Amino acid sequence: MREKRPRPRRSTALVTTFTTGCVLACAGTAIAAEGVPNAQGEDAAEARRALYEALSAPPKGYVRTLAGLSFGGGLRFNNPYRLATQLGASAESPSATAPFTTLMGALAFGPPDGLQHGGMLGVTFALRGVGQTVLTPGYVLMYRGPGRLLAYGRVGPEILLSPDLNVGLTAAGGGAFFVTGGLGLVLDVAGSLFYGASTWEKKYPAYPVLSASLGLIVDVEFLP
Repeated sequence: MREKRPRPRRSTALVTTFTTGCVLACAGTAIAAEGVPNAQGEDAAEARRALYEALSAPPKGYVRTLAGLSFGGGLRFNNPYRLATQLGASAESPSATAPFTTLMGALAFGPPDGLQHGGMLGVTFALRGVGQTVLTPGYVLMYRGPGRLLAYGRVGPEILLSPDLNVGLTAAGGGAFFVTGGLGLVLDVAGSLFYGASTWEKKYPAYPVLSASLGLIVDVEFLP
């Protein structure tokens, strides 16, 4: 009679198959850890880096807007017409200008904690004597750091609209101290130069004017 070989038990085959699968799985994991890049992990890390760079980079398109109201006065030098406010004995002595009020607005671009530049426009009205209206457009350069102080300089034409049309040049500088984040006190000092009508002494006389004003300023910052 032929002897029957014993069949391997099913449990032994299952154990062998399971063990082989585990070994292969562990080997695959080790190979992936050593040599195969993890695409999802790299994508997540790249996304985090891009987000950090976007948040830490200085904002683009930053805009600062300023609006102010101030009151002041000035000194006019070379007074050939002997104005009533003459302060000296000769025509070359200074005279006091009429008190005035100025409305101004400015728009500047640049980094929020660095130098910014843009344009400004001011309208000045005389508060006493002959009615005068002066329009002052110009270029402005300013700096406001993380503190409460703002410094600026401006230059441009100064257009006398009334009572007679005339055009001069002005250069000014000033500063502001902000009581709150957007409201502050501003001091502006300006020097202007106008050419006037001829006199017996001079055919093209020049009239320098030095003025100062004090007022309130509002600072509004936004990203377009």
